[in-house]
Amino acid sequence: MLVTVGLLSACHKDSGPPPQPAPPRVSSAPVIAKKGPSAADLTAGMVEAASQGKSQLPVELKFDLKQRPTPGQALDIDIALIPQIDAGAADIQVTAGDGLTVAAGTNQIDWPAVEAGQVYRQSVKVTPTGDGVLLLSLTVSLKHDEMTESRAFSIPLIVER
Repeated sequence: MLVTVGLLSACHKDSGPPPQPAPPRVSSAPVIAKKGPSAADLTAGMVEAASQGKSQLPVELKFDLKQRPTPGQALDIDIALIPQIDAGAADIQVTAGDGLTVAAGTNQIDWPAVEAGQVYRQSVKVTPTGDGVLLLSLTVSLKHDEMTESRAFSIPLIVER
């Protein structure tokens, strides 16, 4: 009998307002980065130019030769600038070493602005006038944070007759 009284009183007992359902969870989907070829993919097969000096300017310079250098024959050198920081302006000064001449119009390359991780391509036309190991010097300048920094690179060309 005691159990019956307990059950009856439990059925009529007010336990308070019914529980509120939890608000639905709004899950924000992660932002998916744009897929596309990376700078490494875009410059596959290119060789990294040798850095000169102690500049720590975060920039890479790669190059590619489409043919073997031969004395007296013009040669196109494809270069790729890969800045690691955004810059308001970028330029490359191309200087020929002994035994090389740079074609007019390709000794200065300018970009009004560059973005980190992007690849900026240009071709430089040189003519070897001698044989041996000849050096083409390139000085990259980036204007960022109200200052301009430079980094020197060289491209060795092995010229055989």
